Amino acid sequence: MLMSIASTTDDNNAIPLAVLYTSILENNATVDFDFYIVNDHLSTESQNLLHAIPTVFKNCQSVTFLDETSDKYAQANASSPDSAIKKNTYYRIEIPEQVDVPRLLYLDCDMVCLGDLTPLWETDLHGKVVGAVEDQGYVKRLHEMGVDDRPGQYFNAGLLLIDVERWRTEHITEKTRKLCNEHPESLRYQDQDALNAIFDGDWVYIDPKYNLQSHLAKGEDGENPIVERQAIEQAALEAPVIVHYTNFDKPWLIKENHLHPLRQYYYDYLDRLIHELGNYITLNH
Repeated sequence: MLMSIASTTDDNNAIPLAVLYTSILENNATVDFDFYIVNDHLSTESQNLLHAIPTVFKNCQSVTFLDETSDKYAQANASSPDSAIKKNTYYRIEIPEQVDVPRLLYLDCDMVCLGDLTPLWETDLHGKVVGAVEDQGYVKRLHEMGVDDRPGQYFNAGLLLIDVERWRTEHITEKTRKLCNEHPESLRYQDQDALNAIFDGDWVYIDPKYNLQSHLAKGEDGENPIVERQAIEQAALEAPVIVHYTNFDKPWLIKENHLHPLRQYYYDYLDRLIHELGNYITLNH
C-alpha cells in the first residue's frame, strides 16, 4: 500500500513536520509513503533535514517539495501577529491541483501520529470530495448558540482526506480561492471557514481519534452536549491515532498557559528524530 500525504511548512515548523513524519513512519512500518511539502521559503538546512528522511526510514519512498502559492491569495485575510494561524494555511487549497494522485491525505504539521493510518486511508468517501473530523470546539459553540447541531456541520481542516479527481472536477480550489480573496472579512478562520462554506456539510464524517484537537484533549468545554457524540469522543481520548496540537498548545512553544496534556508524545518522537537525523538539526531550528 502506498499513501500520499501533503503538508505545508516554513522554517519555524520544519522540525515539527519531521517529527510528524517520524511518528507516521514508525507506526506504519508495513505501508509505503510519498510526502509532499509546500515549501514556504524553507532554508537549505530545513530542506536537507526533510530530504534526509527517506535515508533512514525505508518505507518513505519520496519527499517532494511543491511551490508556494502566495501570489494567488493577495487579497486574502492575513492572520494577526498573535494568531496561531498563518497565511501559509491557504496553500493547502492548491495542493490537489499540484499533486497527481487519486487520493491524498492532507495533514497540518502540528500533529503526531500514534497508530495505524490504514483504516483512515481506506475510508469510503461515498462519492464525496473530502472526509474530515468535526471541529471539536466549534460544535459546542453552535450548541450554546442554539444553532442546529447535526453531525458534520463544521470540520477542522487540519486533516483532509481528499478525492483528488472529484476535487478538481468540482473546482474546489478555484471556488475556495475566490471566496478567500473576495470576502476575507467574513472568514475568521481563513481557509477553514472558506472550505466549510464551499462544502456546506457535504463531506464524510471521520472519527475524531484521527484528529484529536486541543479543545477535546484538554477538556476545556467539558462533556459534549450532544449525547450521541460523548462515547465517540471518549474513545478518541482514550486511544487517539493522531494528536493535533491546535491553537497555541504546541509542545515546541512551551508557553506556561498552553501546556498540552499529550505533549510528551511530541517529545518522544522528537528524541527519535534526533537519534536518527540529529546531524541535520542545527541551532537555527
